[in-house]
Amino acid sequence: MSIHFLTFYFQWLRVMVEEPNLFWFGLVLWVGGTAYALSFLGARKSDRGDLIGPCEFDPVLRDRLEGVGIFSWNVLQRKAGLTPTQMEQVRRGKLERLTLQELSQLAGILNWSLEELLQNYGYSFPSLGEAFQEIARLHQKYRELQQERITIQQQAQQHQSSLEGASQQIALLQERYENLEREKQKKIDLLTLDLQDTNNQVVQLQQQCRRLRSELQENIDRLNSDIKEQTFEQLQTLMMNFPTACVMAEAKPNLPAKNFIALFTPLNNLLATWGYESIGRAWEQVIFDPQIHQPDRDDIAAGDLVFVRFVGYREGDRILCPAKVSRTLPNQ
Repeated sequence: MSIHFLTFYFQWLRVMVEEPNLFWFGLVLWVGGTAYALSFLGARKSDRGDLIGPCEFDPVLRDRLEGVGIFSWNVLQRKAGLTPTQMEQVRRGKLERLTLQELSQLAGILNWSLEELLQNYGYSFPSLGEAFQEIARLHQKYRELQQERITIQQQAQQHQSSLEGASQQIALLQERYENLEREKQKKIDLLTLDLQDTNNQVVQLQQQCRRLRSELQENIDRLNSDIKEQTFEQLQTLMMNFPTACVMAEAKPNLPAKNFIALFTPLNNLLATWGYESIGRAWEQVIFDPQIHQPDRDDIAAGDLVFVRFVGYREGDRILCPAKVSRTLPNQ
């Protein structure tokens, strides 16, 4: 409010200086100066009145505020661009309700780095290395699924080629059949009715053949479409959120890895839909079974205790890929 008043006041001063009426100039100068002084003193008084509050994180901020020359929660709120509710959350230590940009701006006002701000509020920073490894494995699995989809499409094209070959053979047979019919008509007039019935049957077979060929093509197209739609529906959440997760991982390198676990739920649902079951659980200690386990050393024998480093998958009795095991777990 004082900024707008100063702007208006100085505009009047410029007008008064340009006019020869010194009385009005002096009057405006006196009134404006008095009002601004009263406004400034009132603002300073109100700004210094709320330095100490009852919130639990006020002691963390009090010395820092005095060190950067801020003597009011209201001043800190305005400089950091926060709402009164957000300012209360900062004083109560609920930083998780602020965005990264708001936290960065608050840290800059307090002359802290973002890491120092979070450390002073007791936040820890776990590593995202395991999450990145899991994402890489999922990406490899996605490429394998893409290759499988391409294989299915190639098989569909081969079936289409076979259908085209069958159609050509049917056309040749039809032509030969018509030639035989003409010869029979010339030789045997008595078999006209029988030949007409035969022709009717041939027409029905041709129609049925065309219908079956059309239905087969529609089934192939529908199958390809269903495979793409079902796979996309199963992975839609991951495909939508994975690019954002990558950007968040780059922007927030200390973001907890557990925040990304929910992204992989669509893959588990897809595997369940296909009837694929996991072999073991990561870091689980089991008895080595060469039928379902792949050791990382040659001296591991059946019956030895090992740890599951990477899970495997099976479909019923068929082993898709064995679980990779080791005698020890990696260093944590």
